[in-house]
Amino acid sequence: MAFSCPPIDSIEDAPKAMAAIAVAVAEGELTPMEAAELSKVVEGYTRAVETADLAARLSRLEQAQTK
Repeated sequence: MAFSCPPIDSIEDAPKAMAAIAVAVAEGELTPMEAAELSKVVEGYTRAVETADLAARLSRLEQAQTK
């Protein structure tokens, strides 16, 4: 697989990565199965960031209630 995905440095980069994967399939650089596997990586990253963000928000709310 010779696919160059744009770097994912923040959650805002995830849509760009998914778009690049879709273009690569359309241009024949990736098979649909390869694209599905790469999409799982992007989705996993997105979930991890969302989970960390939710945990941080919950922690701030809990701290605010104890003051």
